[in-house]
Amino acid sequence: MTNDNMHEETTMHGLRTKGLKKGSVSRSATVTIGLAATAPAYSLTGALGFGAAESGYQLPIVFILSVIPMFFVALSYKHLTTAAPDSGTVFTWGSKAIGPKFGWFGGWALLLASILAGVAATQICVNAIAILFNMEVTPLWFHFSVSTLFILGTTYLTALGAEESSRTTLILTIMQYGGLLVMAMILCFRIWHGEIATQNVQSFSLEWFNPFAISSFNAFLNGFLVALFIFWGFDAALAMSEETDGSAEQAGRSGIIAMLITVIIYVLFSTIALAYAGIDPENPSSLTFRDNIDSIITVLATDAIGSHGALAAALIIVVSAFSATMSTIMPAARAALAMATYRAIPRHFSRVSKSTQTPAFATWTIGLMTLTIYITLSLISESIVKDSIHSVSIAVCSYYIVAALSCALYFHRTAFNHWRTALSQVILPVIAAVILIAVGIYQAWNMADPGYGSSGSIAGLGAVFVIGVVTLLLGIPLMIAWNMHEPKFFRGETLRRERAHMIADHK
Repeated sequence: MTNDNMHEETTMHGLRTKGLKKGSVSRSATVTIGLAATAPAYSLTGALGFGAAESGYQLPIVFILSVIPMFFVALSYKHLTTAAPDSGTVFTWGSKAIGPKFGWFGGWALLLASILAGVAATQICVNAIAILFNMEVTPLWFHFSVSTLFILGTTYLTALGAEESSRTTLILTIMQYGGLLVMAMILCFRIWHGEIATQNVQSFSLEWFNPFAISSFNAFLNGFLVALFIFWGFDAALAMSEETDGSAEQAGRSGIIAMLITVIIYVLFSTIALAYAGIDPENPSSLTFRDNIDSIITVLATDAIGSHGALAAALIIVVSAFSATMSTIMPAARAALAMATYRAIPRHFSRVSKSTQTPAFATWTIGLMTLTIYITLSLISESIVKDSIHSVSIAVCSYYIVAALSCALYFHRTAFNHWRTALSQVILPVIAAVILIAVGIYQAWNMADPGYGSSGSIAGLGAVFVIGVVTLLLGIPLMIAWNMHEPKFFRGETLRRERAHMIADHK
């Protein structure tokens, strides 16, 4: 029988409805959720200075290059969402395409990344509110009060319902991007009139976009590591695919759209910041001055706007952290819902509120876990909380690898009927997986050094390694324990493995 008598069957079967409200999230809202989860305001304030220190004036091209593997992952998400618009995303796809253990581990990595990201956002919010209140020293009671209000507020709004929470996210995202746009316009105005922050700033040049002008491979790689993970979050919208208005294919495009908008924002803002402040580590107004390097948005706003600049920047960062936390709780709760539905974790997480049609139990559990971990780490050391920002990269890398490999394995039987599908469904996802595996191993090796981060060592290993890698590997004994208690999922009885295939046409 020839291919002329056959057609592709790419839809995943055996997926279960979970009680979520279809059509409660508009297609534009899904893009907004992806944009909010990348959190450009607080991502840039934490990464722009370090990226400039590593890559210098070639930072814009490093941002562009670093988004390439993430774009390949976004393609994987698009194709998998079209085949299976399931709230479990990487958990469901990994279980179907690779096997239950890989799917479970991908789901665990997603949950862990969301919780650690929430811890990081809480710390950034605490610091920003301290600036608003002009506090040079923040006592523990301040950390506990702000973190409690922050986490309970974001969790409550997320649990209200997909429609309400996506609407709130839209408003906060407009405020965040609006603030960044105003700041960028002010910086451009000052650059145009020659009112730059430091006198030895290089004038803007197209050479900043020349990959061959990067000073060394280490300069590229270290900048790449900084840049790669600030693009994380575009996939948050795709966890809402069961609730999104329109077709699964339309829902799948939202991640790619969010990714493209995000890279444009990062490249433009980094270019403007470099042209205004430069990279002189000895100048207090520079992007790479040691006291500025981890709070560069605040420094730029203060220098460009004046005494009220720090307050304006702090407000933008609080809004960014708030919307980002909501946008990471939403997909994490839905991943937990899917895992419980397919009996991969306790059934309590499969509860869906009748009034809001959202996974309220999972949402509140993730929110309270985030708060508990933040408070616990704060009691140990504020430096450990800061290091949780760096540790999230390994979990993100892990579940993106599972997503990319799931796409390649699921579609490999049908993709090679056409060069375009072969490229976007198999070849590019495999390239992304290989890059992320290499980056993940390199990053884990760096994190194991006790000198990495700001917390020193725990049992001879870097604290960042313990928070990021050890907690990720903790998923293995948890998976084994659940397998012993409830083996049906791991036998493939609740979510059977399958691949896209060719089937005969009916005459």
